[in-house]
Amino acid sequence: MKKESKFTFPPETEIKKVLQRGSKPNFRRVNIGLTPNATPLERAKHDLCKTILRYKHDNNLRTEDIAQKLGLNLVKTEYILYSHIDKLTFEELLGYANNLYLPYQ
Repeated sequence: MKKESKFTFPPETEIKKVLQRGSKPNFRRVNIGLTPNATPLERAKHDLCKTILRYKHDNNLRTEDIAQKLGLNLVKTEYILYSHIDKLTFEELLGYANNLYLPYQ
């Protein structure tokens, strides 16, 4: 018979520590979503970031592997993978997608 594992939340101090770390203005490992009033350009940039992230997951690649394939440093790569579209141009994202031979519609 299988023993059921019971999920328990981490201590409140640990939750607070994680929230503080993630809310720092320059913390780049936080996924940035689109605002409801995002422009078509912002939506296109976000879609390209998600396409590159999907490629990473589908091919079981590490962040370092994607960085190497694109010729980028880890910081720039994480901006892409976490959709920091304010730090990226549409043209460069399109170029990165093309380097990976990813279709974009």
